[in-house]
Amino acid sequence: MRVLVGGVGYRNLRDESLGPHVTDLLAGRARDGVEVEDLSYGPIQLSHNLQDRTPYDRLVLVSAVRRGRVPGTIESYRWDGALPPPEQVQERVAEAVTGVISLDNLLIVCGALRALPGDVRVVEVEPSEEGWGEGFSAQVASRIPEVVEAVWTSTRP
Repeated sequence: MRVLVGGVGYRNLRDESLGPHVTDLLAGRARDGVEVEDLSYGPIQLSHNLQDRTPYDRLVLVSAVRRGRVPGTIESYRWDGALPPPEQVQERVAEAVTGVISLDNLLIVCGALRALPGDVRVVEVEPSEEGWGEGFSAQVASRIPEVVEAVWTSTRP
């Protein structure tokens, strides 16, 4: 089974840096069909990149996403592939082209362009602190080992 683990987020943006940080931590574990990359370079480019590669059986994404949960909350789920109406997809494409990096943009744009494998797993963490800088809030920092385990578990058949 071919699996791509991808972090999504901005580096040096406190808790919002979680996705790239986790891929840095997991890079040394990449083997036996599992590849690990920072996918924060934009969904249009990622769509082209994925379409040029041998297809993956699964994509596992990790990111900090503000959804109004208690900071540090971890949610793991299988993405259902549901897309919003075409005008909202186009809004996401416009955001992506201007450089907005977000998990939702990646899923919607890559999904609309049919670049994703049929099995997409997501590990999200509710961020606490925003703003430029290094390091994580206490709520997120304390959960990093659990996030790493949730991501790595999602790579298994």
